[in-house]
Amino acid sequence: MKLRLGTRGSPLAQQQAKAVADMISRQSRELEVKLVIVKTSGDERSEFGDDAPEKVGEFSSELEKELLQGRVDFVVHSAKDLPSRIPDELVVEAYPERVDPRDVLLVRAGRSFEPESGAVLGTGSPRREMLWRSRWPESQCRPIRGNVDRRMQRLLREEAWWGILLAAAGVDRLGGVAPGLAMERLGVEWMTPAPGQGALAVECRKADTAIREILRKLDQPEIRACVTSEKGFLGKWGGGCSESLGAFAQILANGTLHLQVAVPHPRGGVSRGQMEAPATEPELLGMRLAEEMQRG
Repeated sequence: MKLRLGTRGSPLAQQQAKAVADMISRQSRELEVKLVIVKTSGDERSEFGDDAPEKVGEFSSELEKELLQGRVDFVVHSAKDLPSRIPDELVVEAYPERVDPRDVLLVRAGRSFEPESGAVLGTGSPRREMLWRSRWPESQCRPIRGNVDRRMQRLLREEAWWGILLAAAGVDRLGGVAPGLAMERLGVEWMTPAPGQGALAVECRKADTAIREILRKLDQPEIRACVTSEKGFLGKWGGGCSESLGAFAQILANGTLHLQVAVPHPRGGVSRGQMEAPATEPELLGMRLAEEMQRG
């Protein structure tokens, strides 16, 4: 059986898609997966150096269009790129993997990981800027876009820049930091990750039962519960993948699902919240925490 897997063309996206293709191929020798590269508006803006913040769905909508028009059988996303609501005809059938969800700080090798006053930091994420400035308010944040390697090379070129912030998942999946750079992983208790960060999401058509059956075998229930909780908070709070908020869930030793979040405070700074619930009610946990924080 030949399957068409849609993916963005960036090195990271293709690496993630190949990982999922390998998982499927291990199920049966009869399953053959072909990668279909789809150019997205987000990729195009990055390619031409647009430093504007990300738009909701710019890395996922074209992939979903290919699905809806039947040109591919399923697609692989970074879960954080998916909006909290997807088209009714589609379903996320598997969350097969989640690597380190944290953010990382990259600086030139030999430099301190603590910034001096006025240090210039590159980030394309309103969330990262908000959380970073809550701890280091005198830092100067500058916009940066492009794939992981391009951002690392820019740090090496920009003499005035002290560091950049990236997702650990992207750096790790592509083999680590570039020569000449050093990396520190930032704790989730203050640099709260984006909803779904580090996780892969595999999406297909609801009506395609044969594909759904294949993908269902890849699903990891604990990852699904955590991402569903984080996205539940995002959906109830409002906003897309570029919203200035963080949400990170984990299943504790007793089986309880714990969700912690960080959002902008109306009068400046950051508001934080946390809540626990049974892992069987992940979306409800996210929605309840959003409602509680909206009430103030």
